[in-house]
Amino acid sequence: MIIGETIKQLTTKHPDKIAISCDRKQVTYKELHTSIHFMKQQIVTVLRSPMKKKVAFLLENDHQFLSLFLAISQLGAIAIPLDPKWSKDDLRYILTDCSPDLFIGEPIIPNIVSLSLQEFTEQKAKSLPVQDFSADHLFYIGYTSGTTGKPKGYLRTHSSWIHSFSVSDQVFNIENEDIVFAPGPLVHSHFLYAALHALHIGATVYITKKFHANAVHQTLTTYPITILYLVPTMFSALNDVYSKTGSHISHLIKVISAGAKWQTSLKQKAKVLTPHAEVFEFYGASELSLVSVLDEKGYLKNPESVGRAVPGVEVSIRRLDGMRANIGEIGKLFVKSKLVFSGYHNDQKATNEMFHGSFATVGDLAFLDDQGYITLVGREKNMIISGGLNIYPEEVEKVLSTLSQIDEVTVIGLEDTYWGEKLVAVIKWQEGNRLTNQQLIQFCKQKLASYKCPQQFIELESFPYTTSHKIARKEVIKLVERKIEQARM
Repeated sequence: MIIGETIKQLTTKHPDKIAISCDRKQVTYKELHTSIHFMKQQIVTVLRSPMKKKVAFLLENDHQFLSLFLAISQLGAIAIPLDPKWSKDDLRYILTDCSPDLFIGEPIIPNIVSLSLQEFTEQKAKSLPVQDFSADHLFYIGYTSGTTGKPKGYLRTHSSWIHSFSVSDQVFNIENEDIVFAPGPLVHSHFLYAALHALHIGATVYITKKFHANAVHQTLTTYPITILYLVPTMFSALNDVYSKTGSHISHLIKVISAGAKWQTSLKQKAKVLTPHAEVFEFYGASELSLVSVLDEKGYLKNPESVGRAVPGVEVSIRRLDGMRANIGEIGKLFVKSKLVFSGYHNDQKATNEMFHGSFATVGDLAFLDDQGYITLVGREKNMIISGGLNIYPEEVEKVLSTLSQIDEVTVIGLEDTYWGEKLVAVIKWQEGNRLTNQQLIQFCKQKLASYKCPQQFIELESFPYTTSHKIARKEVIKLVERKIEQARM
């Protein structure tokens, strides 16, 4: 089976069912199938034989994005979605790196066949050739946001996501009667996956061109949406709307979250904002797909964990010497499954660093308990070495996030002549709330080893985010360094 293969069958079964709803514009399964067929004809007109060819595109977050993506996939070509929020330099780098056979969007670099969406749709359509390819073919190259270095393109086969769909069916029990809302950017694999899985099983998927908390909250309270995909920062924004309107979300039965660990306070707020919904936190990565899930039963048993491995996924925690770590011992987390990616485009070195035999790792450090629950400690690349001691900023962030006065926090290491790296906590306060540095120091000393206590606290009015709504650490460091430099002047 390939991505999008079920659309034709679903069109026959329920042609008038809503497939996609985007900002009140609705597309039925029949209309989606027609749109995909038209897009396929246009691609064949331009590329003649699209098999294994790369098609990059820079489109709005709407139904045409999904139609084009599915058309590319069904032709045996490779879809490369690009993010309008990326810098021009990143876009040029990515297009140079992937060298697409066709780019749909306004021209960015020369020597690439580029057509605007209007020019693309105005091509004289040709009949479709017979396509013969397997589920092991690539269908998607997704690029990381590049906040910790140059963007890398991760390669995905049809089978890796088809297997992932099967796991999602088992773990989340999403059915074709469900109405799924994926309000984030489709260029981010979490939300693209949510939308494609919903269409794969014949459900209705809601998307939006841009995430605006007020508009998303209104959609959730107006329409009978049952499944919501998000990241924790999105939920915080929705809760802020609730605090002003008092309008909770009653239709939801499942909230599926990824990207970061939920704090206890957020879980408590979820019970008020979405009283009938179970929150599923899943741990994974664009390269690994689903790894583990923490449902509400698991949360009661081990709230600090990211749950247990999902069916078909084998997790191994290994020490630096490569040997399997003992229960409770911290090591690097490795994953073996049919869900993992196929490597990085044009980057064999990074691919080799990811794969160790049949196992893959993104460098996360974790430990297992005797019931199989996985607790993340931090990410190897985020580790700060201060005074010769290893510090994982995620641990410090978790402690500081328990303070009700703090809205968001990230911990960074700044170059220091004495310590090597100085531990700095960067804080965004809740509106109307603030603690003194002395209060913060005293709190940290109660909860953390002395060497893990931040040596400086810096306030920011807002944080920069990646396209996946995570705090962009590299950009935070630049902002803080600039702020410190200005203070010295």
